[in-house]
This record gives sequence, structure tokens and C-alpha cells, in this order.
Amino acid sequence: MLLRKVVLNDKLCKCLYRHGDRSPISSYPNDPYYDPSYWPNGYGQLLNKGIERQYELGQWFRDRYRAFLPEEYSPSEIKVISTDVDRTLMSAAANLAGLYPPPASQVWNDDLLWEPIPIHTKTRAEDEVLAMEKPCARHSKLEKDVDSSDFFKNITTAYADFFDTVTNYTGRSTTTLGNIENLNSVFYVYRNHNASYLPSWADDLDQHTLSYLAGVEFSKSTFTDEMKRLKVGPFFDYLTSYFDDIVGNVSDTPKFVMLSAHDSTVSSVLNGMGAFDYWPPEFASTVFWELRRSKNGTHYVNLLYKRNSTNPVEELRVSDCDFNCDYNDFKEKLSPIIVGSTTWESECIIFLIEIVVLE
Repeated sequence: MLLRKVVLNDKLCKCLYRHGDRSPISSYPNDPYYDPSYWPNGYGQLLNKGIERQYELGQWFRDRYRAFLPEEYSPSEIKVISTDVDRTLMSAAANLAGLYPPPASQVWNDDLLWEPIPIHTKTRAEDEVLAMEKPCARHSKLEKDVDSSDFFKNITTAYADFFDTVTNYTGRSTTTLGNIENLNSVFYVYRNHNASYLPSWADDLDQHTLSYLAGVEFSKSTFTDEMKRLKVGPFFDYLTSYFDDIVGNVSDTPKFVMLSAHDSTVSSVLNGMGAFDYWPPEFASTVFWELRRSKNGTHYVNLLYKRNSTNPVEELRVSDCDFNCDYNDFKEKLSPIIVGSTTWESECIIFLIEIVVLE
């Protein structure tokens, strides 16, 4: 993800991106290509195509923000944050190589036109803002409740034949959307890495249905307003606090903040704003928040989405706000789900206390 403050042109942008192409994390039982011999660097690791894709995305960032982001790297201009996962850390490094080809004054080796730029991270189990994996008992309880809701029961009933077909092909009993999401992910990896890895029966499955059901699975963790608050509330608190610092002219605020994360991060954040279309985030998909200042001095936010490293950006809306969404309206729309980390911890712990009392 990218966060950026632009003094020139009275604009600031924050962006969130998914890492580049990776090897599969898991697969179905009868997949002959889910074998270490095909993935020498291991499962879930960034592939060469993923490095290239992120490098190209970094070049795209350089072209888009050339007017206000200096070509010379400076720690006062940019802060880079990644989840504590190999593929996101490497994606951030590759992206920065495309964003900051060193000018002559920063070349330290004529044979290597690259410069080291710090990438900050935090242990996943302690990160409720970006990795969103810090334990929250209340959210876990709500997610289990959602599984048994009418909506998801109806999904299971409506697509029962599709689930049966997937079970027959994969050799794995497919009774959950999680298995569907996994299959969709494996197919996506293989199409981008080596299409010959796709099974002969892949074309027999309705790919639109497969992707839609995978998207529904991605939406589960932010299915209700309370779940949105507990899943992405700290993220939006971080976002709006950063924008507040810009509006308030707080000194020492970096101009550009890059956040490197996952498909689950992108989908959860989009769904938190009511802007997720149930299409699983692609490699290097990017969400942009651009904070701009009008001639009368008021601030507004533009929300943009780039589906992959080659697609142009699309305009999105935060709930029912205009594309040029007044910043105060932007915060008001998100206020039910924005929560600071300290309050978030107390809301998660409340459930644990209730359990002790009830027992």
C-alpha cells in the first residue's frame, strides 16, 4: 500500500497494494503440480514474474507522481511498511527499485543502479492495522456466526451442484467457500505462471462462478458493520489520522507511505468502504486515496482502484459519497467502523470477559 502526501498541486495520496505473483500456498489433493520440485523456493514465495510486476508498478508510480515526488530518495519523503511475510517484503523492495532508480548523485555502484530503502514491518500476531492478524476473539465469534447465517446457507444451497462438481474434480470434499477460494487462487497462479499446469477439467468449470464465490469468501471477514470495525477499523483510524496530520500541517509527516500487503487486506479494506465488487484482488492490485485541496481551502478525497499492474485506474465511491468526497463527509461515512488500537483491543477483550462470566 502506498501512502503519500503531495505538497505540490495540493494533493496527497495513500495507496494499498497486493504483492506480486507467488507460488501456490496450498492446493487440492490430486494436483500434480503442487510439488516442491516445481517450486524450488517454496510455497507462497514471490516468483520472478511477481518481482517484475512490482517493479513495473513502481515505474508506474514514478510516472503518475513525478510532479510532486522527487526522484532522489529521502527518508523524509517516504515511509515503507509491509506485513511480515517474505512475498510482501520482497514486493516492496521490487516496487521501490522501479520507483527510485538512483540519480547520479545517489549511484554508489556503476554496475548496480539500485539503492537500499528501509522497509518497516511488525510481527503478524501483533499487527491489527496492516496484517490484521492480531487475535480478536469477538471477531472470531462473529465470523463463526456468519457461517451459519441465512445468506451463507442460501449460497451453499444455490451452488450445491457446483460444489459437488468441484469435489469430484479435485478429490477434496468441497463444502466450504474457503476451498472454492483456494481453487480459484491456484488457477489464477497457474494461468499467470504456466498455463499448462491447469487441469484439463478447468474449462469445464464456470470461471465466473468460481471467482464470484471466492469473492464472497473474501467478504466474510467484513460482512457486518461490527465485523468491519473489528477487522479494518484500526486501518482506517491509521488512514484518517494520517490525513488529519496533513490537513493540520503537522510537521515531519512523510509525503509518501507505501503499504505492501495481501489480497485479503485489499478486499477487506474495499468492503469496509462499500466498494468491493466480489472480484478477488489480482496480483499488484492497488487502492488509492488521494487527498486534494480545493481552491477555497477545503479538502476532499478521491478513491481509485487499479486492478493489476497493467490496467488503468478506476474511480470508486465511498458508500454513497461523490467521487470528490468532502474529507469531513469521508470521515463521517467511515466513522461507525473507525476505531483506535486501544479501543479495538478493549472491544475484542470484552467477549473474553463475557465468556468467563457466563461460564
